[in-house]
Amino acid sequence: MVKTTPSRYPSRGTDDKATMYQIIDEGLFCTIAFVRDGRAHQIPTGFCRVKDELYIHASAKSGFMDAIIEQEVSFSVTHMDGLVLSPSAFDSSFNYRSVIGFARAIELTNPGEKLKFFNLFTERYCPGRIADVGEPTPEQVSITKIVRLSLDNAAAKVRTGDVNMNMKNETSWCGVIPIETKYGSPQKDGQLPENLELPSYIQKLTHGPGAT
Repeated sequence: MVKTTPSRYPSRGTDDKATMYQIIDEGLFCTIAFVRDGRAHQIPTGFCRVKDELYIHASAKSGFMDAIIEQEVSFSVTHMDGLVLSPSAFDSSFNYRSVIGFARAIELTNPGEKLKFFNLFTERYCPGRIADVGEPTPEQVSITKIVRLSLDNAAAKVRTGDVNMNMKNETSWCGVIPIETKYGSPQKDGQLPENLELPSYIQKLTHGPGAT
């Protein structure tokens, strides 16, 4: 198996678990890279983490899942936190956080384990949702494939801070432009009754714990 070791700016790399967990848990999707029929492929997908494992899912009819089960894949989670504008376009950069790893995709087959994943996945993206809409049915669980990916062979790479250059006598603006990802105002589906209020758990998700 390929070892995850940054070759460019290795000082920015780390296999510290706490750093990797934070980067992964703040991510909204990961990218899975794999080889199928001799060609390189990659798929962006939602996920959840449980300790040292990532879990992803797709339809049981998905060719993507058939291609990766019991095969080695590469996965990544990335955040772009800022544009770093240096005195020259060539030397400009990004502030970023990323985790890249390699793992064998292991399928979950136990219905109870699969249901547990479904609930964890839903609650990760929208805490309180399962209590509102209910758990997936046994049929829905059966027509979905779920795989887990170990984080044992993964590493993080992070760049933070200002421009790493001497800017003496510089006349062009230089510095960092932060990039943020945030939730917007919920948009109710037009098929819902006008008097249906926004649930408190969605208010908390989009406006913070103190929202009412």
